[in-house]
Amino acid sequence: MRLRPHDTDNFVFNQGTPYSAGMSRSLFFLVLAASLFSFRVVFAEDDGPPISITSPDTATTFAYGTIKNHALIWNKSGKVLIARVTFTDAEQSLGQPNDDTHEFRLPGVTFDEAKGVFFATSAKGEVIPVARIKKVLFIKTIETTPNAVVRILHPRGIITVVLEAISPNDPAMHPPPDSSDPDATHQVDINKILN
Repeated sequence: MRLRPHDTDNFVFNQGTPYSAGMSRSLFFLVLAASLFSFRVVFAEDDGPPISITSPDTATTFAYGTIKNHALIWNKSGKVLIARVTFTDAEQSLGQPNDDTHEFRLPGVTFDEAKGVFFATSAKGEVIPVARIKKVLFIKTIETTPNAVVRILHPRGIITVVLEAISPNDPAMHPPPDSSDPDATHQVDINKILN
C-alpha cells in the first residue's frame, strides 16, 4: 500500500511506524506544553510582597468568633508597631456576648515622628511606607498606607497577624500612563500617597 500525502497530514512515516499521526501530534503538543510550563516555573520572579512581617505573637480565640475591632498602636517605649484585635462570639452566643482582645507586635517597623509615617525595610534594602498617623479633629489613629495591608488570620481560633506591603512605586499601585503614548513613563509622587 502506498501512502498518499493527505493520508498522513504532512507527516512522513515509514510503513512500519507503530504510532499514528494523531498520536504523534498529541505527544508533540504534550511535550511542548510541558517545556513551556517548566520554563515559566523555573524563571518565575514573583516571591510575593517585598515586605511581609509575621508577628512573633500568636493567640487563640473563639473557634467561630468574628473580628469586632482592630487598630494599629505605636508603643513609644518599645519602639514597635502593635496590632490590637478584638474578637467576639456574639453571633454564636445565646446570652451575653464575650469579647477577646489580643495584641500582636510587628517588629521591623520604624516611625518617622516628623512626617508621621511608619516604614519597613525590604530584604533588598528598600524603605517602604506601611502606615501613617491620621488626624481627625482631636483624635489620632494609625492607618495603613494604600500599598500595605494587615492580614488577620484566625482559622479555628488560632490567630496570626501579618503586615504586607509593596513599594508605592509598584505599577500595580497606579493606573497605567495615557495609552496614546506607548513610551510614556509613569511618575509617582510619594508625598501624594502619604497625604
